[in-house]
Amino acid sequence: MDSDGDSGYFSSSSSQERPKRIPLPLPFSEDDVVNRVEFSTCGRPGVSLADWISHSDKRRSHLCLDDPEESLDELIADHRILYQCRWPGYDAHTCYVRMPAPVTQGVSALKKVDLLDVICKTLADWVLEMIRRKHIECTQPEWAIGLKNITFRHIYIVSVVELKGYTPKWVPVIEVDGKVLEQ
Repeated sequence: MDSDGDSGYFSSSSSQERPKRIPLPLPFSEDDVVNRVEFSTCGRPGVSLADWISHSDKRRSHLCLDDPEESLDELIADHRILYQCRWPGYDAHTCYVRMPAPVTQGVSALKKVDLLDVICKTLADWVLEMIRRKHIECTQPEWAIGLKNITFRHIYIVSVVELKGYTPKWVPVIEVDGKVLEQ
């Protein structure tokens, strides 16, 4: 996975530099963070959304994540979470996301890979919707999602944070391949 470029990095034996990633601006203060779950691949921060999609199609998303079996049972008590992504230039995408059936039925504990799966699936569905709905205009063109702009292969999920509030919400912390922002 290191050498194919999809993960956003090149192997250490490569003479090329690692591509620069740019974090999405965060619409909250670190003081509002109650919990944080970090995602990494091969010891490097972030999971490529494109890699997750290719692995999840084969039910092998655990392969793109370090420590996929890490238990998060005590972190999320409910069978659903309030998800929110604030992508620059678009309206906030907010929805409730259900945990996988084996977790909600008490058959298995909530694991890090389960949380990655629900976050990535929700984000990937939204990105696909933005690509398909060309009439939705991005008010910050440098962050526009589209076939000639930012796509799945440019997006990395670095972590997901729980924010305090009347209803706690979970927000993905995202980075984008810097090359696409230079276009």
